Amino acid sequence: MNLRVLLAALPFVGIYSGGSLATHIPMLFGVPFLLVWNLIWMAGTAAILAFIYYLDSRDEAARAGEQTGGEQ
Repeated sequence: MNLRVLLAALPFVGIYSGGSLATHIPMLFGVPFLLVWNLIWMAGTAAILAFIYYLDSRDEAARAGEQTGGEQ
C-alpha cells in the first residue's frame, strides 16, 4: 500500500483510539486525558500532513525532471 495513504490514516486511528485509553488515565498535567490526547494528535496531524506534502512535492519534482530530461 502507498506510504502516503497509510500516513493519512494514522491521525484518524490515533484520535479515535484515545477513548479506550481514557478509562485508564483520567488526568494528565492537571487536565482531562482526552483533551491532552486531542491536542497532541492535532499537532501530530499537522506534522504528518506536512510530511505527506513534502513526499508529494518531491515526487512531482522527480516527474517533472523525467519529462524535461526526455525532451532534450
